[in-house]
Amino acid sequence: MIRLSALLLSLLLSPFSIVSATAAPKSPSGAPVVHVDCASAAAGNQHTVTSLDALNAMQFAPGTRILFKRGVTCHGSFAPRAGSSGRPGAPIVVSSYGDKAAGRAVIAAGCRDAVTDPGQALTTGARMARGISPYRSLCRGDGGAVNRAAIHLYNVQQWEIDGLELTNDGLGEGERVGLLVQLEDFGTGSHYRVRDVYVHHVRGQLADAPASRHVYKETGGILFNVTRHGEQPSKKQQPTRFDDVLVEDSEIFHVDAIGLSNRSAWMCRAGGAPCGDYPPYKGNKALLAEPAAQASGEFFPSTRVVFRNNHIHDIGGDGIVVRTAVQPKVEANLLHDIWMRTPGNSAGAWAINTDGALFQYNEVHHVRFQDKDPGDGMAFDADLGTRDTRIVANYSHDNDGGFMLFCGCGDDGIGHPAQASGTVVENNLSVNDGRRIIMFAGSASALVRRNLVVNLAPHLVSPAAENSGMGSKNAGEIRDNTFVHVTGKGTLFRAVKPELRHDDIRWSGNRFYGYDGTAEFKGGQFFEGDTPNQVLPAAGADTAALLRQWFVATDFDAKRYRRPAGAVPR
Repeated sequence: MIRLSALLLSLLLSPFSIVSATAAPKSPSGAPVVHVDCASAAAGNQHTVTSLDALNAMQFAPGTRILFKRGVTCHGSFAPRAGSSGRPGAPIVVSSYGDKAAGRAVIAAGCRDAVTDPGQALTTGARMARGISPYRSLCRGDGGAVNRAAIHLYNVQQWEIDGLELTNDGLGEGERVGLLVQLEDFGTGSHYRVRDVYVHHVRGQLADAPASRHVYKETGGILFNVTRHGEQPSKKQQPTRFDDVLVEDSEIFHVDAIGLSNRSAWMCRAGGAPCGDYPPYKGNKALLAEPAAQASGEFFPSTRVVFRNNHIHDIGGDGIVVRTAVQPKVEANLLHDIWMRTPGNSAGAWAINTDGALFQYNEVHHVRFQDKDPGDGMAFDADLGTRDTRIVANYSHDNDGGFMLFCGCGDDGIGHPAQASGTVVENNLSVNDGRRIIMFAGSASALVRRNLVVNLAPHLVSPAAENSGMGSKNAGEIRDNTFVHVTGKGTLFRAVKPELRHDDIRWSGNRFYGYDGTAEFKGGQFFEGDTPNQVLPAAGADTAALLRQWFVATDFDAKRYRRPAGAVPR
């Protein structure tokens, strides 16, 4: 006779099991513990589960520790029941147990039949000569079913996730995410910690599909998403946001379409990003035309969002995007090989419809440029509806599209322009950034000061600034910067549409080494500000000394991305 464990018997007799402080074994701290070993044929004791289906049938009490066995892969999606929330001082913790030498505990939401690529060589070897690569699936077979996420936290709070490996691979595109945290008509959800998580091979979508429930930028690596239930605004829909989010010391590799992002359906405001991008207003302009006052007052931004010390690379579209937030921090991240696949415009790290975003001590390189005009491909971007964004002490290099984009070239969907305003870009280093250094595609006000821009490549002209010609206001003060083109081929400005006015861009106190076309500085596209600019020979710049001075002045080497000490091996 086969004897069932108490846990499995309870799952057969009831719709779910509650892991409480009295029922579960306890850690030394007194917290209840659940062990997950998907390689075991049967439960070893009443609190070891052997499948994600069994785990999903449980409801977790505050303080519960859910530990996955290292070196073991669980197939499917870990989707805790709504209501399984921790409380302040007693979060629910998802981590691992066992021998670290066995490697990470893995949750694989995609195909079951797959090869492994722990060193990433199989994947990077599929790149084309230019660097842009198709998606390289590791699947040998595909059952066709698509799980939304490897971990999907829905309407829960006070969760911490540490040390896991997440995949969601497939032979074709799908609505896939690695880690999805979703709140819907919840109010304020607080305390989310993601540390040392390795997300890779997530085959999301490269473009919006008519039959899809989700836009392509809702697929990718790690996503915090606020949604609304129903196709019409109603009193049942509760303004919802995230508070106290930290993603740190994690790696996101080879995912489509987005690396790390937050989104919100509670984002409408005058001068913000287009309301029609999200349900319930998406595809229903009549709702915006009549109750415009209602829509314009729905801005409910997330707070205390921090993305820190993450390695994000080989991303189909954007690297990091912060949306509908107040004072988020994006710091000490390493991003490279961005915009590898999607046809839509993408950039390295940027903000949209957000106030007071701070980007500091990030290194961004090899953002690709997909031959679009004007196109993106920049390291950083202050986008539609951003206010008071600060981009400070970052290192940008070898980005095909350039260093900095101001992109406020649309409207909010309720009758107002949605420009970037109050942006400050200071004390950054740009080396060998490509098509242009600064791209103006809609800026109400910006200050670009004390940056060092160095071009060491003869084949890169890289104008100091470019105007998109989209017709939006392009206001910016560019002052006290040092521009160096060591081969003497630097150019000042490129206008996509020369007939448009460019007198909103003012140049003050800049030093230009190797920009020998002095007529350009006296032409109709150059408007000098309150301090004279200097045009100097390329040989006058001690480029090596300037670079050393920047690294010393910003202390960048001490504050940049560091691979976490003691991280679980892949």
